[in-house]
Amino acid sequence: MKNYTLWEYINRIAPFETAEEWDNVGLLVGGPDDQVNGVLVALDVTPGAIAAAKAVNANLILTHHPLIFEPLRQLDSDTLPYQLAASHISVLSAHTNLDKAVGGVNDALAEQLGLHDVRIAPDGMSRIGSLAAETDLADFTRQVATCLDIPVHVSGQGMVRTVAVCGGGGGDFIPALASLADVFVTGEIRHHQWLSSSGMALIEAGHYATEAPVIDALCRRLREAFPTLSITPYYDGVPYTTIK
Repeated sequence: MKNYTLWEYINRIAPFETAEEWDNVGLLVGGPDDQVNGVLVALDVTPGAIAAAKAVNANLILTHHPLIFEPLRQLDSDTLPYQLAASHISVLSAHTNLDKAVGGVNDALAEQLGLHDVRIAPDGMSRIGSLAAETDLADFTRQVATCLDIPVHVSGQGMVRTVAVCGGGGGDFIPALASLADVFVTGEIRHHQWLSSSGMALIEAGHYATEAPVIDALCRRLREAFPTLSITPYYDGVPYTTIK
């Protein structure tokens, strides 16, 4: 199997052409004809991810966040792109195209939270679904914290039945979703966005935690498509420590 085979598969389920113009997706390290021995699936390329890939003999890392955003002016030996190239490890990234894709980041988050009748929001990226029964916001907030295994921030009150979700930094979608859902679960919300919810409850559950469910979802799909290929999930965890 070659890198291009994996690129072609990801392009079918999350077309690269649907990524935002500012994004940088696709095969970012390695060549299309490089042979693939195994795949490590992660949110980011980190030193830990590289070490994990080497440990399981995976020479392609499939990430959500692109390793390279800005043009590289030099390639020092202590940079991750250099280390990857020197170790003959390729990187394939699917970012905003995977956010939008059916079965991608936001569908995986909706599934993790147990939402039903999930549909694509008018913004084309968020998802809107329903709980099995109307629930008090406080109880639903605790459910989110438990499902994602992370402390969360919340504003609002009342009962919840319709839930909007967007993994990562979805605060910009608050105005468009305010009339469509009782609560919006996303990863990051800026201060002024907390103040502009127009009555919709908000839950901020962390960038990493709201996107991590897609790792397992991608692994399942890759194993179905390539049953003889070694597919390994890698969870790096949040890149910070919380001190109370």
